[in-house]
Amino acid sequence: MSICLPDSIRTRLPYLLARAHQRQLDVLARHTAAFDIAGRDYAVMLLLEAHPRLWQSQIAEALGLDRTTVTYLVDGLEKRDWVARQRDPADRRAHVVGLTEAGEQALADIKPAVIEAKKELLAPLSDDEQDQLRDLLTRLIAEAP
Repeated sequence: MSICLPDSIRTRLPYLLARAHQRQLDVLARHTAAFDIAGRDYAVMLLLEAHPRLWQSQIAEALGLDRTTVTYLVDGLEKRDWVARQRDPADRRAHVVGLTEAGEQALADIKPAVIEAKKELLAPLSDDEQDQLRDLLTRLIAEAP
């Protein structure tokens, strides 16, 4: 028996955002199953593509994740030889993380699947609506001045 959600739940912004996020995760997982990669792993790799050498604390801050989570993410990516840690010559206590050649290739291989996932997820929206959604969400998560 299927239960119909009442409007008091179905139309609430937190519920809608959570469901949209869950759908995005499901669509991404289906499209990237061959690569066995999660969205946060992919985000770390994209960040390292844009900024080739970062401290783990910088990755955590940029992605809004706690340092422990980033440690686990980097550990997993390092086991796959997609990233490498090196001591920072400027601060021997810190490690910098960067993509390896294998990581760069993996990222290139994964990107088409991610693009297809995005197309599927956003298919119900026109191009203008997609831009508007992106703009609205960007404003919603922007830090207060």
